[in-house]
Amino acid sequence: MSLLPVVESVIKFHMSLNVTDLDRSVDFYRLLFGVEPAKRRPDYAKFELDDPPVVFSLVPHSPAAGGSLSHLGLRVESVEQVRQAQQRLASQGICTQDQNGTVCGYARQDKVWVRDPDGNFWEIYAVEEDVPPALVRRSLEGAAARLEEPGDREGPVVWEHFVTQTRTGPIPHSDSGVDEVRLTGTFNAALSEEARAFVVEEAFRVLKPGGKVVSHGLMADSPLPDEQPKLPGLAAMVSRVPARTEVVQVLRTAGFVQIQAVKLTEKPWFVHDGIGLREVKLVAFKPFSAESQQTRFVLYKGPFAEAVADGGWTFPRGQRVAVPEAVWQQLRLGESAEQFLFFEPGAAGVCGG
Repeated sequence: MSLLPVVESVIKFHMSLNVTDLDRSVDFYRLLFGVEPAKRRPDYAKFELDDPPVVFSLVPHSPAAGGSLSHLGLRVESVEQVRQAQQRLASQGICTQDQNGTVCGYARQDKVWVRDPDGNFWEIYAVEEDVPPALVRRSLEGAAARLEEPGDREGPVVWEHFVTQTRTGPIPHSDSGVDEVRLTGTFNAALSEEARAFVVEEAFRVLKPGGKVVSHGLMADSPLPDEQPKLPGLAAMVSRVPARTEVVQVLRTAGFVQIQAVKLTEKPWFVHDGIGLREVKLVAFKPFSAESQQTRFVLYKGPFAEAVADGGWTFPRGQRVAVPEAVWQQLRLGESAEQFLFFEPGAAGVCGG
């Protein structure tokens, strides 16, 4: 199948360069293109050209593996066109990686990434809205985090750490005040072992009981040799690749439970010394307080004869089992929730399941 269905809906070609001196590069390309940058921030610049139709961005990041090229892209008109492109590419056996609702280039975008045979990264993306600089944490393009302050907006409170951030200070939230923590590439960042553990411990501190931590990044099928791989293109920002077992152990040591892999790419993105490096997303939960010991009932629906949960809890199929509220909540929030019926205390009905 040709690329024509996507090309017909493309607004502009996109290209991003890593540059060592952003001010100097902006001055050069201002003269080269004969126009002012359409967007200029301390850590980002973008030129919008009409002839030829190009979105050309600059990011302050010393060129490494892959040279100066950061990535290439095609900007389309709608999120639906992004989805169609992803489905078409995946149906042809091309490994894709989606990145939805991300803040990139001071704009909120939905996108899908693919890697060509030479290791160059391409994105197909749609812009939803511009994001004011005050709401964006300074970072490399593609890894800019929204700042969530209490009372800023309704809905769950989310805090996010990205691969390009070297922060090791406390998370700017009070104890048990956050609904979800996202560790996007945290284990791939240039952080010491102590710093990584501290970020995870801080995530545990700020999460509400029952709150969720999501660790998303590149992980190895087994521990790598001492020398870390030098990856091309966009992946050059990856400083280390941990084994999946390492990430699970760090989460467990911090106190998280119900650790589950909700995404594990079938094909490795890279192979290093015969070891597959895959995109992995792990989800874990902060347990409820031991003070909450109200008994609740669950019923396991199958498909197996019985299920066993963390802590040794056994659930025979078709039988109501009394459990502490903490276990009830962890099961209800887990990936296997659809296999259970959850009975509210003092009620004949059920919720979830």
